[in-house]
Amino acid sequence: MAKDVNGHSFYEKEDRCGRVFALTIRQYGGVWHLCTPGEKQPIIFKDPEDYVFAMTLMAMCAFDCPSVQVITFIIMSNHIHIVLCGSEDDVLAFFAMFKRRLQRYLAEKGQRTDLSNFSCEKPIPIQTLESLRNQICYTNRNNFVVDPGQTPFSYPYGANAYYFMPAVQKWKDACFGDLTLREKRRLVHAREVGYPESFVVTNGYFSPISFCRLDIGEGVFRDARHYFNHLAKNVESYRDIAKVFGDSVFYTDDELNDVVKRICKEKHAGQRPSLLGKNEKIELARLLRYDYNADNAKIMRMLSLSKSVLDQLFPSR
Repeated sequence: MAKDVNGHSFYEKEDRCGRVFALTIRQYGGVWHLCTPGEKQPIIFKDPEDYVFAMTLMAMCAFDCPSVQVITFIIMSNHIHIVLCGSEDDVLAFFAMFKRRLQRYLAEKGQRTDLSNFSCEKPIPIQTLESLRNQICYTNRNNFVVDPGQTPFSYPYGANAYYFMPAVQKWKDACFGDLTLREKRRLVHAREVGYPESFVVTNGYFSPISFCRLDIGEGVFRDARHYFNHLAKNVESYRDIAKVFGDSVFYTDDELNDVVKRICKEKHAGQRPSLLGKNEKIELARLLRYDYNADNAKIMRMLSLSKSVLDQLFPSR
């Protein structure tokens, strides 16, 4: 049986991942993906200060809700994704605390942001090992697929940059205990500063390394290569997750190109997309639009359809 450089076989590593998942379910009662809808929610986090506070707020809520364990999360401009452990009631209480404190922060700042659509009535239960892998990767790649200027590791407002990145996990500007009382209050935006003095502070916020359960998140992947492959290549699973959330998931050109090649292989005997007939291209364009959220510019690049044809098929709203 083939083994890796550390002497572990595929089956041994997969068995270890299964045991991490089973222990997590048994110990915490459940694993969930909590996502707030972004389509109708106005922009919440309008400047770096807002994102910085949201990062610290995630840590504060994690500490104040010890029955909940955050595995990973990402903060987008008008919504959040969190993968976390605990009972459903505890998870919802965690989110209610986050929203309440966020509302107070925005009010103190003078921002009249409507948070009525910043809600999560029912988090999505994660019931299998493979589902947990997909949900972690879906969360960690969320900004990367929206912003072409980002990688899955460069976006600073989430735990994504810390996964399988030992050097990043060592980033530290200070520990909370090193700060003066005034600095502590400024960091947590409150007079009460009862958070662990060992909490790591980086870039002006509590680092995810202080409170995120990377041991669980990394532990459900066989190794770093397995995680990176999952992050980049599991396009179909991410589409299905997005449908559950009503989320708008986006794909890179490379990912869409792989989708087009697969469809051409399955339905058109492997013919090149540019050589398909017009009706076949239109059928494929509709699939890319409605199943993969591709805009007209991406479809034009994938299928060599003219702008005028695509504008007729999918008029600008």
